[in-house]
Amino acid sequence: MATVLAIDRDRLHLELLSFLLKQDGHSTFGAQEPETAFEILRTRAIDLVTIETAGQRQDGVRLCQQIRQLNPRTPMIIVSGDTQEDHIVRGLTSAADDYITKPFSPRELLARVHAVLRRASLTRSVTARDDSIVIGDVTLDQQRMSVIVRGMGARLTPREISLLRTFMENPDRVLTREQLMAQAWGDRFVATTKAVDVYVLRLRQKMRSSSDSDGYIQSLRGFGYRFTAAVGDTRQRDGFVIGSSGRSNPLVVTAAVASRAYVARGPHRTER
Repeated sequence: MATVLAIDRDRLHLELLSFLLKQDGHSTFGAQEPETAFEILRTRAIDLVTIETAGQRQDGVRLCQQIRQLNPRTPMIIVSGDTQEDHIVRGLTSAADDYITKPFSPRELLARVHAVLRRASLTRSVTARDDSIVIGDVTLDQQRMSVIVRGMGARLTPREISLLRTFMENPDRVLTREQLMAQAWGDRFVATTKAVDVYVLRLRQKMRSSSDSDGYIQSLRGFGYRFTAAVGDTRQRDGFVIGSSGRSNPLVVTAAVASRAYVARGPHRTER
């Protein structure tokens, strides 16, 4: 299936997580210290990182950011005993793709692992050809400075090109306005975060003129924006994304389902 790096200073929790992932068909590497984790990341092809941010010698979220800098496209799940909402929000908006609180249900953990890996496969399917980025039916043609949606095109300005490229290089990831400004335009771009809202509005208008849908760039109240190629009847309301089924899915999970999990000891690295 996938190769997962699990990081946790608690040896027992690390062994439990490795056992569950192995039972699900994954290969795992375990690391109790950041130095070991970085060495594995430099020398091994890792498909997913899980990390316990609480109890680290340094700031746990900062450690996540360092891992993200080293492997920008490797998805990451925080599996933590810290249930404070501020910590969850900080982790999700600065580095992680998902957040699971302890104690957790093994079934829920594995379901979230599969979901994150599925989203990561979309990232890997982004193909660059002739200075173009393609995700689903959206093509960013950087050479012609245009976006093509379902065969219909619209011209973009250089700043719009940079912004859309940042979105498409991070599909299905929540990006704050500060992250968008830094990644799209760099530190020399001097403006307030409201500038991001203006450029996002322009991008939406141009993409809407090329398509009957404006759902590719989604607003997430209090968090930022997210680009998705899976467009449906999506509306944002009070921090929830409402799908066409009418069901509400919380953007941030502040508590996981607690269940009894059995513990099995095994080697830190397991393969199947």
